[in-house]
Amino acid sequence: MPATGHSATGFRRFARGTGFSLWTLAAAIALAQSSPDVVLFVRSLASTLTQAHDADGVGRPDAALFLDHFDPNMPGYAQLRDDVESLITEDEVGSSIEILTDNGTDGKRVLELDWILEIPDKQPRRKLVTCTIERKKKDWKITGFNPIDFFRN
Repeated sequence: MPATGHSATGFRRFARGTGFSLWTLAAAIALAQSSPDVVLFVRSLASTLTQAHDADGVGRPDAALFLDHFDPNMPGYAQLRDDVESLITEDEVGSSIEILTDNGTDGKRVLELDWILEIPDKQPRRKLVTCTIERKKKDWKITGFNPIDFFRN
C-alpha cells in the first residue's frame, strides 16, 4: 500500500486523476479495527499535509489545516510545527498513512501508524509513528507524537 516510487506530484496526479489515493485505501482497510471518526481523522491528517504546500490557493505554503490536528500543548509541538513548516515550504509532500493498531477508549486512543512521506528527488521516508489522540470537545486532537522529528527536513 505504500506510495513508493512516485513523486509527490505524481502521487497527486494519480489521486486526482482516478479519484483514489493510497491513504484512502489504507484507512479503509483499517476501518475494520478503527471507528469511522478515527479513520476520517487519519484521512484528513494525510490529505491536509499533502495539500499544505499550496494550501492558500495562490502558491504559498500553509500548514495551518494540518497543524490543527495537533494540540498545541503537546510535548514537542513547537519543534514539530517548525519542522512541518520548513518541509512544506521547500517542496510538495506526498503522504500515505496506514493504521496498524488502534487501542483505547472513546475519549483517548493510541494509534500505531505506518507513515510514508514522499518528497520529490528524495527517497521516501517511512516510519512507524505512535500517535496518541484525545477527544477535545467533539474533535480528535493529537496529544502525543513519536518520533517528534519525523517531519524534520
